[in-house]
Amino acid sequence: MVPEGACRALLEGQVRPMHSEGVCVKRVMVLVMTVAAALTGVAVTAGGAASAGVPAQQSQGVTSSEITVAGITDTNGADAALGARVRFDQRNAAGGVNGRKITLVETANDKDDPATNLSEVRRLVTQDGVAAVVPVQTPVTAGDYLKQAKVPFFGWGVSPAYYKNPYGFGFTGALVPPTTSSASDTWGKLIDQLYKSQGVSSGAKGKTAAVISQDNSAGTNGIVVIGAAAKAAGMKVVYQKAPIPAGSPPGDYTPFVQALMTSDNGNQPDVIFVVTQFNYTLPLSSLLETSGFKGVLTNAVAYDPRLATSVKGQTVFTQFDVPEDTSNPNMVKITKALTDGLKGKSLSQPVLAGYFTADQFVQAVKKAGKNPTSASIQKAASKLTYQIPGVVGATKYPTSYTYGAPCGTLVQSDGTAYKIAAPYHCYENITVPGLKPIPY
Repeated sequence: MVPEGACRALLEGQVRPMHSEGVCVKRVMVLVMTVAAALTGVAVTAGGAASAGVPAQQSQGVTSSEITVAGITDTNGADAALGARVRFDQRNAAGGVNGRKITLVETANDKDDPATNLSEVRRLVTQDGVAAVVPVQTPVTAGDYLKQAKVPFFGWGVSPAYYKNPYGFGFTGALVPPTTSSASDTWGKLIDQLYKSQGVSSGAKGKTAAVISQDNSAGTNGIVVIGAAAKAAGMKVVYQKAPIPAGSPPGDYTPFVQALMTSDNGNQPDVIFVVTQFNYTLPLSSLLETSGFKGVLTNAVAYDPRLATSVKGQTVFTQFDVPEDTSNPNMVKITKALTDGLKGKSLSQPVLAGYFTADQFVQAVKKAGKNPTSASIQKAASKLTYQIPGVVGATKYPTSYTYGAPCGTLVQSDGTAYKIAAPYHCYENITVPGLKPIPY
């Protein structure tokens, strides 16, 4: 069961201020439209449309000693700013980039509203005068406006705003194409590795799988691409539906649980992919377990060390390596930097995403030369391959304007903590349908 306080905050929408002690668990959540979709290539929502007030080409936000940036997140991704500040502080302590320190002047909250996102992004550009928008952790990024303003933005590419947008840079690429013509096979292949680690020599081949989501564009597209990932690993998909009403969590998940529990000709499937936003995922998964589900229960939004005691046996797919990996020296260094910099705060998905976003921006600024501008940073990023070996990427621009890096980790809770169930590895992007490899 989810801790009482965490569940209440999640379901009632309570969120504490970003700098308060004891960050609310809801802050950890990443909507399926921001994670599961991100990890599988689900179409979510169009980037904010451009409108009046677009300034001329930018060369602002850079002085002889400073590069000014600002970020924007939704309510659930606000902790991305914490991770980004740690990375910027690291670089600034080492002298910045070519003598310039990077200053994150603020991180706006779009309150999960596209109109607010557009107005806030416009304000960051026209009033704060930033050289770039970073970190971005929201599915409603005003990409059209930033493209016309010629201001690069860096974040987790979980919005259509990144797709073929020359000013949008996701640290794992553009993850949300406008159609379901492609997907990553990573999640399915990680489940295959999980079975093999348990002694099943055939892995996931021949296993039955159910995929469930919410009844919205993210969900209806998500079940297709995640179903494709399951099929690519050799699973038989016996249930692929988005019946859960979108908008707010239902009061009773029993009908959905019953449908899942009998989806394999009256029997349980071997694997259930829960492709819903976080405040749907926990109650649905909990009811599946109390109803006697014995198979692999997996989602892509509930990675947070604070939740491990509540989700025993469940697996979570992350698109990058995690602090539980103590065998990779690169991840160990990142974990130490975040632990020291955040002084006890949880190293959740938004925190990690913010760190990687800031690191990608640092690499782009380095490549932009001694006198960077918004234009030269954009140009440098457009040809940058971003990677921390064994942790994230390789994310290869310009190819990553179209496809994401098909990589990830699978963790599983033992009731006390998360453990690595399938280590970080890169697989393939595939066509949908057809399941044919796409060169990356």
